[in-house]
Amino acid sequence: MEDKSNCYTHGEGRTGIGQLVRFSFPVPVGGTKEKDKTAESIREFLKTQIRDIDIPTTGRVNVGHGGYGQYTRYDITQHKYAGGGHPGYGGYIEVLEIKNPPDGRWGIIINEHRSPGGGAFTEWETLENALEAFKRYWSSRETETGFAKIPGFKRRILCSALTPWFYAIGDEELIGDYAFPEGLQDDPVFRFGQQFVTFDHDRIPIIKTCMGTRFLQGKEHDYPYKEYRYRLVYWDDGSVWKDGFNSDTEYSPRPVKESELWITEATRQFRQFLAGQKTEFAIDFTDGSKFVGKLATPKRRVPCAEGDYLMVVQIKGEKKLRQGWVNDFKPTPKYPDIIRYVINGLAKKGQTVEIKHIEIKESRVKKGGKKWAGVFFAPPV
Repeated sequence: MEDKSNCYTHGEGRTGIGQLVRFSFPVPVGGTKEKDKTAESIREFLKTQIRDIDIPTTGRVNVGHGGYGQYTRYDITQHKYAGGGHPGYGGYIEVLEIKNPPDGRWGIIINEHRSPGGGAFTEWETLENALEAFKRYWSSRETETGFAKIPGFKRRILCSALTPWFYAIGDEELIGDYAFPEGLQDDPVFRFGQQFVTFDHDRIPIIKTCMGTRFLQGKEHDYPYKEYRYRLVYWDDGSVWKDGFNSDTEYSPRPVKESELWITEATRQFRQFLAGQKTEFAIDFTDGSKFVGKLATPKRRVPCAEGDYLMVVQIKGEKKLRQGWVNDFKPTPKYPDIIRYVINGLAKKGQTVEIKHIEIKESRVKKGGKKWAGVFFAPPV
């Protein structure tokens, strides 16, 4: 624990935009000269390295949600909002622009809350993309599948009972896509950050990370003399498990055993596979057996691996063949293979080029490079 009884020196300085900031630091050894030197170095750092300093405050912005509002410590503009329904089957949808997203988080959001189902939000490349998606699906309950078909869609995050990061207040900690909820309690079993084997509705095991727990207690509505007490366990994917509501204890969450850590490794390798970082992977089981996953491709396949390619192209209307190396090709959602990449490069602005023949004469695939575009990065159809 920090000893706050030590002597401190206080000073003031200005950031890069002239914001006045007060600061304090322990009295350095060496007397007044060393103290002045330390203070000056802090002032110089503020001036050259810090643009401005913003103190997190509760209620900086109140974002309207129909008849009520939700506070946030971020600078948010709500561009569109729609809500309605009745208790138990209502909800709202809104287009948000977060103007000061921290730590690389994305600032163009469509936030939804449906009952039942809880909350979810999607990220969009531009505000125009988000507004177009809102225009087409604001009254639909098919946003989960519909949004992914619209240009500019980045990803969807399920929140359920967790608070999305952009509605954090005060000094709540941001953990991934969520604001760490206030009031989460310590638990001897469900500890924050520990992995558990959980089960979905079809009793298929899924590895999830615990975000914390809450204990709720009160009196039954129909039997006021009877008290209830149960535990809510929050998971990293936004879902919640209610202890005491499931009598089938065989399928209750349990900590991941050391012998089951291969499940986490298998998930990690499969995600690398889906991202196009590898074309096959293997998992060794404890009994000596092995699972092998491999991408099956057709015999005639367009090269899409990262690397350098010697290309020969014949364009209609030109007698001379074009030939040369295309260096540092890397598959992307827009250009998943070298052929599409080259054709796009040859096209003139606003025009298309008719290619009679295109051929790969030689290739140098980059070792450890991206193998293919990956299923998660296919462009919308």
